[in-house]
This record gives sequence, C-alpha cells and structure tokens, in this order.
Amino acid sequence: MDLIDTHCHVSYPDFDRDRDAVLARAKDAGVACMITVATDPSCWQRYLDLSEGRPQVRVALGFHPNYADTYSAEAFADLRARIEKNRDRVVAVGETGLDFFRDSCAPELQARAFQAQLDLAAELDLPFILHCRKAEREMLDVLAAQRKRLGALRGVWHCFSASVAHMKEAVDLGLYLGFGGILTYPKAQEVRDAAQAAPAERLLLETDAPYLPPQPWRGQRNEPAYVAETARRLAEVRGVPPDELAQTTSANARALFRL
Repeated sequence: MDLIDTHCHVSYPDFDRDRDAVLARAKDAGVACMITVATDPSCWQRYLDLSEGRPQVRVALGFHPNYADTYSAEAFADLRARIEKNRDRVVAVGETGLDFFRDSCAPELQARAFQAQLDLAAELDLPFILHCRKAEREMLDVLAAQRKRLGALRGVWHCFSASVAHMKEAVDLGLYLGFGGILTYPKAQEVRDAAQAAPAERLLLETDAPYLPPQPWRGQRNEPAYVAETARRLAEVRGVPPDELAQTTSANARALFRL
C-alpha cells in the first residue's frame, strides 16, 4: 500500500536506539512519507536534522499547547525564521491548539500561542496541525472566527477522537481529520462513527508515534509502520478495500501538505 503517516514524533529519544530500523520498517510497510511534528523550541533543530537527506521525512514546527509557556516574541521570530529557511522540508505549522485536559499551561497562554500560529500558517501559506483535548468547543470557536476573518482554513485536526457532530463542524470549517490508533480501540465506537461518516476527501492517516499504538500493540511503543493497521481498520469501517483507502488518504495528504 501507498501510505503516509501525517503525524509522528520519530525524533523523540524513544527512537534513539533503533531509529534507522524504525524508518526501514516503515518503508517495508509501504509508508512513502511521514511528517514528524516538533512541539517546542528545544526540539525544532533536531527534527530538521532528521529530515536532512531523507526525502521521506518532512517536518512541522510549532508550539504544542502543553508547551505554550515557551512561546515568546523571540521564540516566535525564531520559528518564522526556521520555517522560511527550510521551506523544502517544513510542510506545516504546529502542532498547535488547546488542551484543557492537562494543566501544563494556562488557557490564556495556550490561546495566545494558538492564534499566533494560525496567523503564521496563513501568512506563509502553510497548513496547521491541531491538537485538541477537552477543548473542542473553544477550539472550534477560535477556528470559526479565523475563517470568518480570512475566508478559508487549511489544516488538520490531528488524532481526531471527538463526536460526529464535532466532525461535521470541523469539515464545514474546511478541516481534514487525522485518524490514528485510537480508531482501533474496542471502546472507541464514537471515533469509528465519525470516521465512517466523514467525507473521504478529508481523511488522513497518522500514528502519533511513539504514542497511541493500534490495538495489536497496545502498551508498546508505536511507530510509523503501524499506520498500515489503522489503514486496514479504517477501510473496514468505511467498507472499502484497504488499497483504495490508502490511495485516498495519501492523495489527501499530498494535497494538504503539498508533498
């Protein structure tokens, strides 16, 4: 299958001992490209270094909401400069968004970093990658205001695990939806319902590796090769052949991220 993992973190130390083998297994599983997503200034360069000389590895740079306290005018200027210098490798801004499940950062800090990154993505004509946990209403309201102001949005709700109603609202705003290992969990019927009802042209696959492995690997480290299992399960949910599902989601990823 032709697969694209639109969200992973293979630059994390979790992969230091066998990163080359992880990348090789991904290739063997049919993963043509992976987008590795940096979460705060301390790791931006590490992600860029990994992508150098590896055309199958692309990069997103941003301030994760749980690290919004690292956002400052100086850090934001650094983010802009790194993206502009590496436009051949940086394909998105993020991940950004809101996380009210954890209390790592105050909501007002998250909101400030979130809005700045949305504006930067629009300015640089890049998509944004969204993280949302226990903040669906608040995030969708910010996005609705952004769309009203700009006329269009270009981004993906990564690790989608919300309701069908939230899915429809996100699609109406112009968002893509990233489905990962959660889709395969026995108790995640709401996620499968949303995945079944979503328009095919808005579906993306992801792993979020090393987190949230598909059901056969629960409790273990996730890796990009396992996106094949999520593809198989999503195809089953939607009642289409796995190869067709892979082709659709990869075409969507190439369109969104201009791969």
